[in-house]
Amino acid sequence: MTQIKKILAGGLIAYLFIAVWQVMLHPEISVQAFALGLIFIILTGIAWMSDEEHLKKAEMGILWICIGLFALYAVLVAGGIV
Repeated sequence: MTQIKKILAGGLIAYLFIAVWQVMLHPEISVQAFALGLIFIILTGIAWMSDEEHLKKAEMGILWICIGLFALYAVLVAGGIV
């Protein structure tokens, strides 16, 4: 599990550098970059939880959110909205 935590932390740092660079090039995306950065910080923080039971529940919750968003996207595509 330690390797996964290090990889997530490295990905977070890489994203934050890319986000700062993009905001400097395109200031109009600063709100989106900040929101996505905050989400990535929260998700990376979840991996650093020491309680395995809470970690498992958080991971399952995130998994179901992803499945729900995928299903919503499929419905929107099928309905011609997207």
